[in-house]
Amino acid sequence: MAYAIENTRRRQTQTIIAVGLLHGVAIWAIASGFANRMVTILTDRLPAKQWEDEEVKVTPVVPPPDVKPSPKPDNRSLVAPRPDIAITPADPSSTVRDIELTPITPVEPVPGILPEPRPSPSPSFAVRTASPKGSPGSWVSDRDYPSAAIREEREGLTRFRLSIGVDGRVTGCEITGSSGSPDLDAATCMKVSARARFVPALGGDGMPTVGSYSGSVRWVLP
Repeated sequence: MAYAIENTRRRQTQTIIAVGLLHGVAIWAIASGFANRMVTILTDRLPAKQWEDEEVKVTPVVPPPDVKPSPKPDNRSLVAPRPDIAITPADPSSTVRDIELTPITPVEPVPGILPEPRPSPSPSFAVRTASPKGSPGSWVSDRDYPSAAIREEREGLTRFRLSIGVDGRVTGCEITGSSGSPDLDAATCMKVSARARFVPALGGDGMPTVGSYSGSVRWVLP
């Protein structure tokens, strides 16, 4: 243990002596000018670099043009000024007069002769139409076919209208639609007028009156 302590003291002593020698050498070097040579050599190895100022071009900034905002539309409604109306005061010297109205005298009706009322005319139309007695198909038969029309083989339809008297007999015959053969039309009116009988028509007073009847006969070869 004593040996370790003694060894440690020796090392500390040697270290102090070495540091002292280094300090002495440094002082001697400074005094003899060796340090100046070292500074010069180091300075020559690191030459200073000369910097040149470079011209920097600065582009001027152009300010933006002044943009004026568009005016906002005026949506306010325009009110026309009321004209000044000059009211002239009434003339105090003027007077208002009342207008007298003449009363209207009523006109008395003049007595006269009034027309007598006329009776209403009786209706000119029949209340009940004439109607045939029996079957209209029996008015014309195959034996009534004109011989000339049979030879020529002519057929057709004859339309007629009969006038009926107050006694129910035929007073007239009119062809309203021809068959195309005069002899067939003539045979129609002749046979129907001779054979047809009717119940007479009645008027508005309930009495028999004249009437009419319309029909047709189709002529077909037997």
